[in-house]
Amino acid sequence: MVQQSFTEEALSRRGFLSGSGRLLGGGALALALGGGALLPKTAEAANTAGDIAVLNYALTLEHLEYAFYREGLKRFTTQDFRLAFLRYRRYQKAGIRILDGAEVRKYFELIREHEHDHVKTLTAVIRQLGGKPVPECRYRFPYKNVKGFVQLARIFENLGVSAYDGAIHKIKNPDLLTAGATIATVEARHASYLNLINGYVPFPASFDKPKSKQQVLKEASPFITSCPR
Repeated sequence: MVQQSFTEEALSRRGFLSGSGRLLGGGALALALGGGALLPKTAEAANTAGDIAVLNYALTLEHLEYAFYREGLKRFTTQDFRLAFLRYRRYQKAGIRILDGAEVRKYFELIREHEHDHVKTLTAVIRQLGGKPVPECRYRFPYKNVKGFVQLARIFENLGVSAYDGAIHKIKNPDLLTAGATIATVEARHASYLNLINGYVPFPASFDKPKSKQQVLKEASPFITSCPR
């Protein structure tokens, strides 16, 4: 089997994500515009309000993740990553080949772009549904070096998977449900990769454990210092 280059894989992932964004945006647009005649009905209005609430919950987490990667990658250079992965050889035991820190940083850049795409798409859909997207908050990420940054990334991505698993069943619109699931699976891919490079089993169980909104926000709140009202 021919191994995909980093560039080919990046383009493939971004293409998949863009398709998910079109599905999510298109479903919302059909509901907000084409299906506008149905919105005044009580049940439809209630469902739309419920979907907006779930999407804003997802957006809250996507804001946090995007800010985390954006700030960390501004702070740590390619050379910082290269030196970190030369220093912490234990990360490399779980992989088939030795990890190159420069390549790891490129994958972190790709994850950052995925999270940015999630933020933009969720924001657009919430507006199309007539809702108000939650704004980005101010955050405090307590890492001191690349090692801490990589370890915290694993925590955030696994938390994101649990959050989507716990909330996605609350979405009523089928198009939004399907598109939301495609975001959840991308988050799971991130989590698997980050588990691997941190020395954990990339897929530790047959089933992921969903977490409630209260559980997720409790775990995320120590990293949030303030939010606009």
